Amino acid sequence: MKNKISRRNLLHVLGLGAFSTSMLPLSCAAPNQADEKKQSPVLRFAYLTDMHIKPGLGAEEGVKNCINHILSKEEPVDFFVNGGDLIMDALDKNEEETEAQWAVWREIRATFPELKFYHCIGNHDVWGRTPQEEKFPGKAWVMKEHGMDSPYYSFESNGWHFIVLDSTHQKEDGSWYTAKLDMAQREWLEDTLKKIPSDKPIFIISHIPILGATPFLDGDNAKTGNWIVPGAWMHTDAKSLINLFFQHKNVKACISGHIHLVESLVYQNVHYHCSGAVSGNWWDDAPYEQTNKGYGLIELFEDGSHNFKYVEYASAI
Repeated sequence: MKNKISRRNLLHVLGLGAFSTSMLPLSCAAPNQADEKKQSPVLRFAYLTDMHIKPGLGAEEGVKNCINHILSKEEPVDFFVNGGDLIMDALDKNEEETEAQWAVWREIRATFPELKFYHCIGNHDVWGRTPQEEKFPGKAWVMKEHGMDSPYYSFESNGWHFIVLDSTHQKEDGSWYTAKLDMAQREWLEDTLKKIPSDKPIFIISHIPILGATPFLDGDNAKTGNWIVPGAWMHTDAKSLINLFFQHKNVKACISGHIHLVESLVYQNVHYHCSGAVSGNWWDDAPYEQTNKGYGLIELFEDGSHNFKYVEYASAI
């Protein structure tokens, strides 16, 4: 595989120390997972979600250490995916406070200029004071930072088709936010799926889980005697999306963040992964609900199967 991203071809990041790691293989026995002994991956990427960057938290050093941990691996990655909530929070911040958060990210990117990133928008990336005449109110700033023409898009790499969704939208009463696709995005998704050849495997990326168990367990959601999962924690259009994916058997996996917890489940032969958080417990040293700081490492194979691992890293040297 050509143009792999590793420490070997990024000499400017050498000498920043060693890291310890714990690798947690997930859903290895589930259907559609690759047999690592029989085939080599055609693609490998790192999924960094919920970095929650802001000045003064140690977040800049932590994210740099995370990236260096990935680059130190013997098996390099082809690209990186930012799963959203890259900055700590923009919604209720003024322009100066929001700019300070994005400035930290720009410094991190300047340290690793050769890395290829694909970006997904998270709820905390949205600046609520964007002028309403903007085409994408609230999301114009984050889109400019990432060079995005649309908050949702697709791309192809090494025989796989990737679809990046925009999960966060205003509620009907105008308040922020609920997890779903708006009508225009849903129509775009249906059209995109129809155009992808049936033999080309599809990997879907969203900030908020489309389907998961972790939204049930993040908080005391059964205190009333019934399970009550907030619409901001899992897609409210999950059933409709699941039915759509059922019509397209080449949809193989969906990955998300948002919850800061790790899981893998399989439903109707589609794998749904929630990939923890680079920031862990928002940069606190203690784990969040027994989940430590980490990132997802995904290997994709020619036959449409894949492997997913959540890799813990040391946020400080």
